[in-house]
Amino acid sequence: MNGTVEFLSTYGYAALFACVLAEQLGLPLPAAPFLLAAGALAGVGKLNFAFALLLAVAASLIGDTVWYYLGKTRGMAVLRLLCKISLEPDACVRQTSAAYSKHGTRWLLFAKFIPGVSTVAPPMAGIYRMRLWKFIAIDGAGASLWAGVFLFTGWQFSGQIEKVAAHMDRLG
Repeated sequence: MNGTVEFLSTYGYAALFACVLAEQLGLPLPAAPFLLAAGALAGVGKLNFAFALLLAVAASLIGDTVWYYLGKTRGMAVLRLLCKISLEPDACVRQTSAAYSKHGTRWLLFAKFIPGVSTVAPPMAGIYRMRLWKFIAIDGAGASLWAGVFLFTGWQFSGQIEKVAAHMDRLG
């Protein structure tokens, strides 16, 4: 976490935007530590909380919209591609389709909190032909909730961030 805080202190908003976008595009780079660190930096006055939230939501929407259009234009081939990395690709496709059929658009509100689902939910919205404006509204609400929770948690514990970083350095 200390390296994340130092990285964000140096590169600020650009690093936060790039990290969230990379995760939403499917790269194995977790955005949660960056959001927590950005919240902590906002808590000590080094970043603006509202602007960090706006950038995180914008980056998330950009990445998710790419997946939405891939799902809309390529259909189930995109889902099969994403499921190839799971332990049981065929079961992944069936279970994802069944879950989306059952929960529909509500899935997008909480998908970002569930690893794997956050990557699969946007193309499923495209596959099921959700209207773009509805996708952006619901996905934007989910992204705001997701980024807001992590940023707020970092902000709440901003006084302890230096202690946590020092302990993490000692532990290696």
